[in-house]
Amino acid sequence: MRDKRQKEFAERFLETTESGILYLCPRFGKCRVAINIFKAFKKPNILIAYPDVNIKKSWVDEMGKTKYKNPNITYTSFASLKKQAGKSYDLIVIDEIHLLSEAQIATVQGFKDRVLGLTGTMSKLTEDTLVKSLKLKVLARYPISQAILEGV
Repeated sequence: MRDKRQKEFAERFLETTESGILYLCPRFGKCRVAINIFKAFKKPNILIAYPDVNIKKSWVDEMGKTKYKNPNITYTSFASLKKQAGKSYDLIVIDEIHLLSEAQIATVQGFKDRVLGLTGTMSKLTEDTLVKSLKLKVLARYPISQAILEGV
């Protein structure tokens, strides 16, 4: 069921040309969903932003497990996100988007590229802030209660 849902949420993002947020419960496999999205493009130029090195390690590990290889992936911490300003990407992935600071949100506002926000925990206030400041709405939700019902 997990694989099926991961593909479903990747397709949900790909069905639209909009930027948006996939609000998928913790420990579901958000990296795997994003890799499924990456596979829909031919060697896309991707920026993956993360709040701490443990999350970067999860990305690198998941790339290895799925055997996804793309030399056009740039990793950056939220703290270094501003160094990517002015560069162009096919897709910008912001993992744990709910943790962006006001200054980091301002940096993201400067990007003109499509954004995929990933989160497993987000307050209504944070969701409203991301919609208002970044025009990022939630494209799909997969709550813990549904994941438990489905045995995920």
